[in-house]
Amino acid sequence: MGYALRALGPLVPALLICAFALPARAQLNLESALQLAREQDPQTAAAIAAAKATAEDAVADGQWEDPRLKLGIANLPTDTFAFDDQPMTQKVIGISQKLPRGDSAGLAGARGAHVAEAGFASAGDMALLLERDVGLAFLSLSEQLRVRELLTENRRWMQELVGYNRARLASAQIQSQQLLQSQLALARLDDRIAQIDGEISRARGELSRWIGGAAWQALNPEPPAWRDTREWLSAQTLPVPLALIEQHPAVAASNARVAAERMNVALAQQAYKPQFGVDLSYGQRERTPMSDGSDFASVTVTFDLPLFRQNRQDRRLAASHARESAGMLQRQNLLQQMHAELNGAVAMAQNLDRRRREYREELLAQAEATADAVLKGYAANTADLDAVIAARMDAIEAQISAARLTYGYFRALARIRYLRALDAPSPGDAVGNFK
Repeated sequence: MGYALRALGPLVPALLICAFALPARAQLNLESALQLAREQDPQTAAAIAAAKATAEDAVADGQWEDPRLKLGIANLPTDTFAFDDQPMTQKVIGISQKLPRGDSAGLAGARGAHVAEAGFASAGDMALLLERDVGLAFLSLSEQLRVRELLTENRRWMQELVGYNRARLASAQIQSQQLLQSQLALARLDDRIAQIDGEISRARGELSRWIGGAAWQALNPEPPAWRDTREWLSAQTLPVPLALIEQHPAVAASNARVAAERMNVALAQQAYKPQFGVDLSYGQRERTPMSDGSDFASVTVTFDLPLFRQNRQDRRLAASHARESAGMLQRQNLLQQMHAELNGAVAMAQNLDRRRREYREELLAQAEATADAVLKGYAANTADLDAVIAARMDAIEAQISAARLTYGYFRALARIRYLRALDAPSPGDAVGNFK
């Protein structure tokens, strides 16, 4: 292109300014956006608080019922209200205790512990989802900013071409139609920039869901390094092993819910056992003319008889088994879904990486070489203006396609990082940040 521009003479030296200017260093990058999102994330903190509440309830559910104290007067005559008139008049104190049905107390505590474990694992999954969603939104915004940057840089080229054609028209070297053609191409480029501005505003609005007003400040559109994920990806063949997602917090939460349902089955089995209660009481008597006033002590054992099981215990046990089976099937479905998503993300990332390498190594250079060749022909009056504009627009489209492939590749990496549960903050950190 440099030779052709020199051939065009001193009227167009600015055509040497191509799309190679480095962007100014911005304040907000992906890592700082993620930190802001963690600090402003109430959902994960709420999930952790709920899990802590469930853990506290689990301890309480595993305890025996409180004993009951009984104080009273028995057999007091209503004609005299005297304690030493009748031999059966007593001042009674007693205590009763209801025992758990079988091992129901311990099982209830274990069930609550599993539910709390599921809550903490779900909070970990929420933290990972936050990382993924903020990363996707940030990369989408960065992509639009990069596209606008490319269009703006090429607009300067097109603007200089309009100026050059205006000068040539003044010297009667071209017709007015060629000037109008270059002005139309510039207007279309301006319209496209305006369209991208709308996409940028929409992308900022989406990102502001997690980081608030910081989404509207200047940001650094450079993709993250994520070298560990890129190296891992390059070593993968499809399909990837299912074991890669078995330790994911979402799967851990599903495992804990299945364990809780298993405890519910055990609790339903305990309902076939009787529930015992013990009552101890002591009656103090006064000496009367008819009695020496010996005190009384009583011990009573009570228990229920679960005889009518068909429409109560049997039904509840069947329901518990059904819920356990449903939980196991849901866990299997989750594993299959996440495994498919990981395979899809790996396949997409590998394809996008291969295509962006092709652009970087061949297509971009070919598009620029074609634009240079057509421009040389235009300088030598062997190519028309339509060909120059078309070749330049093809070069612009190649640059934009390369940028979109790059950001699409990193969005696929963001999905992989979520499914592999990489770099998620601990639940405790999430609570601390929110406070």
